[in-house]
Amino acid sequence: MAGMTEVLTPAGPGRRERKKQETRRVIKDAALALALAQGVEHLTVEQITEAADVSRRTFFNYFGCKEDALITDCTEIAERLRRLVLDRPASETPLQALRSALAESRLFGEDNVRRDHVLDRQRLVRDNPSLLPRQLAQFATLERAFAGAVAQRLGADPDQDMRPDLVAAVGVSVIRVAMRRWTESGTLGPDVLVDEAFDLLGSRV
Repeated sequence: MAGMTEVLTPAGPGRRERKKQETRRVIKDAALALALAQGVEHLTVEQITEAADVSRRTFFNYFGCKEDALITDCTEIAERLRRLVLDRPASETPLQALRSALAESRLFGEDNVRRDHVLDRQRLVRDNPSLLPRQLAQFATLERAFAGAVAQRLGADPDQDMRPDLVAAVGVSVIRVAMRRWTESGTLGPDVLVDEAFDLLGSRV
């Protein structure tokens, strides 16, 4: 299924955080390579830890189970984007604020997104339907973060006002469409395609 990103945290974290990011990346890379080679059903945590050269304790400090290591976790990404949306000028419309936050984050720049891994994870989910609910849950995490930030900017009750949910759904759809087109063609970077999608929404759709 197209759309879920393999995104790295933008530049700027301290040494400890960089070390944690590297450990997470090594574990995820090992899990992905093993799952592609032998299938998700036969994959074990022990195999992942051996390939990544980490302990079981380290693995479970980062992931709750082997499946979690195979799907991109959007929790930190969603929180970062939520804060950026809230920090945008009040003069921006909700959709403008969301677009600006995505651009400011640089999360979808080619320096932060690994196309080969996005393609591999798409193939893994396609071939293993049991992973799909976990992937959809990550999209939902991102959408809830967007909706919450928009509701706060508008001072709106999301139970009564549908605007936060609508804006959030549009934002996640933009990301999914842009990522799918990028992985299919690779001619334009994902950040360029995200920007182009917002342009289309504003002028032609």
